[in-house]
Amino acid sequence: MDIGERLAQGTVVVMDGGTGTEIQRRGGRMDDAVWCGSAHMEDPDLVRGIHEDYIRAGAEIVIANTFATTKSVLDSAGRGGEFADSNRRAVELAVQARDATAHRPVWVAGSLSAMLPLDDLDATDPRRGTEAAHREQAEILAAAGVDLLIAEMMLDLAGAAPLMRAAAGVGLPLWVGFSASRAADGRLTGFQTPGGYLGKPAGDFDALVPQVLALGGSLAGVMHSEVGVTGPALEALARHWDGPTLAYAETGYFTRPYWQFEESASPDEYAEAAAGWVADHGAQVVGGCCGTGPDHVRALAERLA
Repeated sequence: MDIGERLAQGTVVVMDGGTGTEIQRRGGRMDDAVWCGSAHMEDPDLVRGIHEDYIRAGAEIVIANTFATTKSVLDSAGRGGEFADSNRRAVELAVQARDATAHRPVWVAGSLSAMLPLDDLDATDPRRGTEAAHREQAEILAAAGVDLLIAEMMLDLAGAAPLMRAAAGVGLPLWVGFSASRAADGRLTGFQTPGGYLGKPAGDFDALVPQVLALGGSLAGVMHSEVGVTGPALEALARHWDGPTLAYAETGYFTRPYWQFEESASPDEYAEAAAGWVADHGAQVVGGCCGTGPDHVRALAERLA
């Protein structure tokens, strides 16, 4: 049975928690430019062990550590020569963890993003990755053995469009993760920091979602968003999407290059919120993003069993 068939049955599937922040929590090096994107090359046992712990905790999907291994980010850091090997290695470690640990079906996802180098967040749009570069990464991930691709943290159309066009042509299921924030006036926007995103105010969430989904996707969801914003964002998503949905919230906040582990939800509180995303908004895939760990996933698996 593939993941699409599993979702067609209407069951809830548990995804893993944050990979990059768990690498930091366990002492892995966070890079000023590529964040956690070099960790699986420098300490493969650490990253493999994180995937294994998520599977033991109940995760049925683990995401390879490829969010920050885009060509533009690695090129900016002078590590462009590692691009293919880094992406392949990240998938290999996730597959090895599954093969060594899982006693039930577990799927490996390849993460794609429009991430900017953390040391140059004012980069212009072309630095965020061309369609050809995204296609190359997606094809490497597919050849390495991922079961699906996730377009993570879709923030605006300029970053999403080339990524979506590239990934949609690879032939794997493509899941789309939107990131939302709450503006001072109460509106839902795309993800933003206090200074805005790339020096610009974040756009309207309701306007962004249909523009991106017009480019493809077999599942859509809310990722990399605060716990309290995730439910309203799922409600907004439902106005434009009637397929399977995903909820993958974060706890804490980011101060480059480190995550600040100030929990907005304990594992039990997170599981309670997730039960609401399932009951009230029909979320079928539920996991945790930055700041969450195996304890959050274990609580999710127990609550949603």
